[in-house]
Amino acid sequence: MPSIAQELDTTSTAAWYRAARNAEPTAAWTDRLRCFTALSAILAEYRAAAQPYQCRSQPSIRRPSLMVEVADRAYVAHESVYRRWRAKQTGQAIVRWAGQDSSVKPVAALVAEAKIVGFWPYREGALQVADAFDMTLTEVAATYLRALAAWASDDIPLAACHPDGPPPCVAEDMAVLAARIEQHADVPPRRRAARLAELAHTIISHVLADASITPLGAFNAVRDEVLRLLTEPDSIVDRVTWSVAELSDRMMHRAEDETLLDAEEATRLITALRALLSQLAEVSGPR
Repeated sequence: MPSIAQELDTTSTAAWYRAARNAEPTAAWTDRLRCFTALSAILAEYRAAAQPYQCRSQPSIRRPSLMVEVADRAYVAHESVYRRWRAKQTGQAIVRWAGQDSSVKPVAALVAEAKIVGFWPYREGALQVADAFDMTLTEVAATYLRALAAWASDDIPLAACHPDGPPPCVAEDMAVLAARIEQHADVPPRRRAARLAELAHTIISHVLADASITPLGAFNAVRDEVLRLLTEPDSIVDRVTWSVAELSDRMMHRAEDETLLDAEEATRLITALRALLSQLAEVSGPR
């Protein structure tokens, strides 16, 4: 079976990205990047003007004249920008990521691609780490989603640009992760993938709500559910082991002012674990 990183490298967005970067003439990709750079600069200036005192939260950014502003900033004709990102793609060296779906307007197609291209180095870095350390499914998901939070933290204006949220490739990638545990799953892969995509959006929402949050902090807000969705206990032993590991991890990573257990609950757990330990010792025999 191919590695998770190899599977993620076969998504439609990964194929689009490779084709776009290798398109001929090479100037087509350079021109596209110039438009993405112009978009990021416009959004950053808008954010700075709207929030001169560095407010912690960032609402969704909507600019009706965004395509015109991008064309002016990139020093290209307005029509050439629209032509790149409208549904009709006749004669284009690089087809738009959104394809020929006419319901996706040029500005939304531009923003979608800008987010994909901006996030791609973070995605590639996460997948390289995953392959290098032969990570498990849950470890890959955690690394990927922390990288997503890091991208949003580094480019808050683009993450907030309408439609605000993660790059559209994220939902595609979550579907690959969800499909990894298709057999014997209690939740259908499609529903699991949809929920993972929602949690990715939640991570971005946390970053936009509080610019001071760390990528790890944003991921930790959804961490428990991500792990539940991508962990498939097959037996009561697996379920108990998972629960103990989850509790231990939450206790180690809890905030200083967070109380997971009070004294009475801790005593009840100790009593139960001691009784279980005694029974397990009888089963395992002398050592």
